[in-house]
Amino acid sequence: MIWWVSDPDRGLSERLEIARLEQSADWLQNVRWRLDGLKLLLDFEIVDAHSRWRLTMHYPEFFPSIPPLVFNADGERISGHQYGQSGELCLEYRPDNWEITCTGSMMIESAHRLLVGESGGSHGQEVISVHAVSEGQRLRGTYLRLVIPEEALRLMQLLEDDNQIPIEIEEHLYGEAAVAHLTAVGTSDKRMWQQGKPVSTSSNYKGTAIRVRRGLTFPGPANEETLAFILEAVCVVEEYPEWPPATYLLVDDATAWLAMAVRKAEGGVRVYGYATFVIGPDQQRLPVANSTLADKRIALIGCGSLGSRTAAMLVRSGARSLELFDDDILTPGNLVRNELDWRGVGAHKAKVLRARLREIAPNANIAVQIVNLGGQESSEWTATALETLSKCDLIIDATADATVFGLAAAAARFRGRAMIWAEIFSGGIGGIVARSRPGHDPSPDLARRQILTWCEDKNVEWEPLSIHVDYGVSRTDQPPLIADDADVSVIAGHLARLAIDTLRGGGSQFPAPAYAIGLAEGWIFTAPFDTHPITYTGTDGWVGGSSPDESKLKELVSLLFPEQDQDASCSV
Repeated sequence: MIWWVSDPDRGLSERLEIARLEQSADWLQNVRWRLDGLKLLLDFEIVDAHSRWRLTMHYPEFFPSIPPLVFNADGERISGHQYGQSGELCLEYRPDNWEITCTGSMMIESAHRLLVGESGGSHGQEVISVHAVSEGQRLRGTYLRLVIPEEALRLMQLLEDDNQIPIEIEEHLYGEAAVAHLTAVGTSDKRMWQQGKPVSTSSNYKGTAIRVRRGLTFPGPANEETLAFILEAVCVVEEYPEWPPATYLLVDDATAWLAMAVRKAEGGVRVYGYATFVIGPDQQRLPVANSTLADKRIALIGCGSLGSRTAAMLVRSGARSLELFDDDILTPGNLVRNELDWRGVGAHKAKVLRARLREIAPNANIAVQIVNLGGQESSEWTATALETLSKCDLIIDATADATVFGLAAAAARFRGRAMIWAEIFSGGIGGIVARSRPGHDPSPDLARRQILTWCEDKNVEWEPLSIHVDYGVSRTDQPPLIADDADVSVIAGHLARLAIDTLRGGGSQFPAPAYAIGLAEGWIFTAPFDTHPITYTGTDGWVGGSSPDESKLKELVSLLFPEQDQDASCSV
C-alpha cells in the first residue's frame, strides 16, 4: 500500500512542515504538490541573489523508512554532489544516516545549503563532501577493469620520472566485465615483481608501464586527448600496432590507469580506458594453525557432490596439495549437488575439479588419477593408486562405497596414515563423519566395524547406511525423501572440519572420533542438528610402525629361500 494512504498522519505532517518552511524562508518559492500515478511529488524552487534552481522531491514507496529523492527538474547536472548527469542530489541525509524522524522539510533545507554553498553566493561557504563511495560503487557500470596489486604499484612509483618498464597483463571475460590483472613488472630475465597467472584461460598482453613525472597528475578520464597529453609529457613515440594493442600503464604519485591504443585500419587511434582497482596485501582471514595445511598432501577419493564440496572447502582453508581419484564423468544431473558447473559436463569429474580448485588457488598442486578403485581396473593401476594413497598425509574417502573404503583403509593401515570418511544417509536425514588416526584410534576398517555395531545397537528400524546414488529413499504411500545440495554441503563441511583438525596435529577440538549428524527427524534423530558422538575402543589394527614377529619372519624367509643363509637374509 502507498505510504501516504496507509499513514495519512505522516502525510499531513510532511505537508505542514514544508508549509511552515515556505512561510519562514524567502529562498523557498513556488511549492506545489502533485501525483505521478500514486507517487507523491513536490515541485519547488530555491533562489539566491544570482541563481534559481527548479527541483522536484520524490517521496519513495517505502517512505519514511528511506529518505525522499531530490532531483533537478530540468534533468541537468547542477551540483558536484550529484549522482551522474541527471541523478539525485547527494544531500546530508542519506540511506546510511536517515532516521524515521527526519522529514522532507529537512531535505529541502539541505538542498538549499548545498546549492547556495557551491554557487558562492552571499550566504555560501565551501561544501565539503562526506560522501564515501565504496569500490563497488565506483566501479559500477564499468566494463574494462585493471587489477593492480598494491606491492607492484608502490614499486613502480619508486621509479625515476619518465622511467619506462615492460609489464605483462592477463585479461579474461567474467561476470559481465573484462578484467585484466597485472602479473609481471620488468623484463623476462629481470623481474621487478611477478605473480602467477590468476586465470588459466586468460589472454596475455605485453605493454609498458610509465612513471609519470612527479607533480603531474592525470588531466581527466582515459580518452584520446588524455593519452596524447600523457604520452607527449613522457616523450613516448605514438607508433601503435594493429594487434595486439599497445598497452600503457600510467603511474603517478597516487594511482595508475591503463590505456590500450589501437591503430585502426583507416589510420585513426582508439583508446580504451580501464578503471583501476588496487588490491592490498592479503589479509589474514584464516586461523594461524591452518598454515600447516599447505605442506600436507591430501588424497581425496571420489569427486562427486560430497568430494567436490569437501575439496573446495579444504583449498579455501589453506590446503595446496591434493591427489584426486575418480573415473566418473560429470553429467547434467550431477549439477544439483556438485561444486562443478555446466562447463565440466561431459568431462571427467576429477579433471574438472582440478580446474575448479585452481580457480580458487592458482598455485595449488593438484594431481589426478582417473582410476576406478574397486572396479574392473588394471591391477597395476590399482597398485599405483594405493601406493600414492599410502604416501599422503591424509586419506579422505568420499565415495560411501564399501569396496573403495576397504582399499583406502588398507593403504592407510599399511603406512600408518590417518583416514577420514563420511556417509550421507538415504533421504538426506543426516550422515556420519568419522576418522581413524594411528596411536589414537583403531585402524579404519576396525573403526568402521565399530560404527556399524553402534548403529545396529540403536534398535531402531531403518537402514541408515544404505546409500542410494540419488540420495533418496522411498516411503510407503509418501513422496521419496531427497537430499539436496544444502544437506550434502552440511556433511561436507563437517568432513572438511574433521580433515583440517586432523592435519593441524596437536590437540583436537573434537572429543569423539566420529559423529552421527541429523539434518531432519528420522531414525535416531529427533530434530535437525541432533548430533550423536560415537566412540571407539582400542587402537589396534595398524601395520605401519609395528614391529614384526622376528622368529616368524626368520621362519618365512627360510621356507621361501632355503638356499640363502637365514641370518643374512633376515638382516637384509
